[in-house]
Amino acid sequence: MEEAYISFLAINQKCPMEELRPQRNVTDVLPKLKLLSLADRAIYEKGMKAFVSCVQAYAKHECNLIFRIKDLDFASLARGFALLKMPKMPELKWKDLSGFTPVDINTDSIAFKDKNRERQRQKLLEQRKEDGPIRRMGRKTPRNQPWSKQKAKKEKKRKLVAKRKREEGSDLDNKDMEELLNDTRLLKKLKRGKISEKEFEKTLLGSRKGGSGSKRKCQHFSPQLIQTLLAGVLKFLNLDSGFLHAKLG
Repeated sequence: MEEAYISFLAINQKCPMEELRPQRNVTDVLPKLKLLSLADRAIYEKGMKAFVSCVQAYAKHECNLIFRIKDLDFASLARGFALLKMPKMPELKWKDLSGFTPVDINTDSIAFKDKNRERQRQKLLEQRKEDGPIRRMGRKTPRNQPWSKQKAKKEKKRKLVAKRKREEGSDLDNKDMEELLNDTRLLKKLKRGKISEKEFEKTLLGSRKGGSGSKRKCQHFSPQLIQTLLAGVLKFLNLDSGFLHAKLG
């Protein structure tokens, strides 16, 4: 596919190209380049950066129909850059790299020839060793983030459902709802110590004869039991605390 770029340059860019014939008996300099990388970290890092830049430039080329990253031979390209090992980059994920053999060496042991740069590097390595556990712990947050987002999404959905039910209305009529709210107001006063239990029972049951059926049935209920019953009713109706506070306010 890349050969099509020659025609593209000639037609669109008015830039004709001439084919260069490969030379014979070319000296293989790749082993020497690898030795230079092993002897000086500066050369090793330059090779890695050059490879990464080449791959990224290839992937972002405007003529992506001609330069297709999926067809690129990464193993041959890495050998051409005389790399000691493959860098970690997303473009290499799930790619066949069997044609590349990394050097069996810990690349952290490759030192800079420049003594000042090497001293700085050693300090950074020591700092990373000390901060290692903290760094590992820090990585857990992004991993848990999707779960947190999912939990927040479920909570938002639950609130929307509750709001919709409130807007649609419940089985209680206005009179029963007002009675329920009055009882809840009374419970709040009891909790805050503004009224006694006797005052609570007297106000709740009412001094007048008759009253609603629900109040007549509550004559022998303790405040604690009434509180539990009211909480159960609110939960059954899917009325959250925000709705209740708005009504009581």
